[in-house]
Amino acid sequence: MKISAAIIGMGIGSKHLQAIEELKNCSVKIICEKNLKKINYLRKKFPTKLITNDENKIFDNKDINLVSIASYDNFHYSQIIKSIKSKKHIIIEKPMCLNYKQLKKIYELLKKNNGIKIYSNLVLRVNKLFNKFKKRILKKNIFYIEADYIWGRKFKLYGWRAKIRDYSIISGAAIHMIDLCNWILASKPKSIFALGNKKSTKNTKFKKESFVVLLIKYPNNVIVKITANASGIYDHFHELKIFSKDKTLVNSRLGAFEHNQKLFKKLNFSYPDKANRGKMIQNFIKSLKNKKIKPFLSKKYQFELMSICFAGQQSLKLSKEIKIKYLK
Repeated sequence: MKISAAIIGMGIGSKHLQAIEELKNCSVKIICEKNLKKINYLRKKFPTKLITNDENKIFDNKDINLVSIASYDNFHYSQIIKSIKSKKHIIIEKPMCLNYKQLKKIYELLKKNNGIKIYSNLVLRVNKLFNKFKKRILKKNIFYIEADYIWGRKFKLYGWRAKIRDYSIISGAAIHMIDLCNWILASKPKSIFALGNKKSTKNTKFKKESFVVLLIKYPNNVIVKITANASGIYDHFHELKIFSKDKTLVNSRLGAFEHNQKLFKKLNFSYPDKANRGKMIQNFIKSLKNKKIKPFLSKKYQFELMSICFAGQQSLKLSKEIKIKYLK
C-alpha cells in the first residue's frame, strides 16, 4: 500500500511530516497551513508539495489516503468528520475533540465507516524510559501511581488556548499521563474525581483552570493521582512515581531511579527521548500497510481515553466523583 498523505498544521505537524517520509512508499503531497506568514516559507522549503490554506483541497483529493491533523484543538472535530466522509485514514494530535457530544458523533460515524482507521499521537508510549519502567515492574503488584504533567511553558496558555471555549488542560495535557497509567496498568479506570484552580493565572487571558489534580480509581483498588500543571515555574517534564509492594520506580528532575528493599540505583535510560517519538506515527502507518502489524492503540481504546478525560472535566465542574461511562 502506498501512502499519500496530507498534513494540516505545520507546528508539530513538521514532526508528522518527518515521521511519514522516513518510511518507504510514504510521502506527504499536501500541506495545509492557516498561518499565511508561514505559507511562503513552506513553498520555498517544499517546492514539490502543494502548500495551501484551504483544507478542502485535501478532502476533495481522491489520491490522499491519510490525513495528519496537527491543527489547533478546536478544528480537530470538523477535520476528523471531513476525513471520515472522504474515506481517509486519520492521525490526530490530542485531544480528538473538545466535548462528549463531538466524541459520540465521531464514534457513530466511524462505526458506519469501519474501514477508516484513526490514531492518536500519544508519544509517551514510545519513550524508552517508560517502556523500561513497564518491563521492570509487575502490574499486579502496583497499588499507587503518581504522574505529573508539568507544562513548563506558561506562555502557551495565552494564545489560541485562551480563546477556545471548551479548552481543558485535562484533555490538552493530563491526557498523556492518563494514557501512560492505563498502559502501565493494562487496565481502564472506574471513576474519577477532579479538583483545580486558576490561582496563578486568574488575572491573565487564560480564564480556565491552569492546575488540575485527578484522583482515579482502577480495578483491584489501585489508585492513581495525576496532575496537569500548566502554570508552574518548571521545565516541561513528565514526572512519574510507580509504587508496588516490592519496588518503586521514579522519574524526576534528578534522574530515573529504582528502589527496592536491598538497593537504590539510578537507571540510565533515555528521557525525554524526543528522537524516538516518530515511531508512534510510524507504527500506525506500518499497520495500515501490513495487517499483521498491530497498532499500539486500538480504536476502542482511544474513545475510552477521551471518555476518561471528559469524565474528569465533568467532575471538575460538579466537584464530585464521577463514574466513567464508556461508549458502546
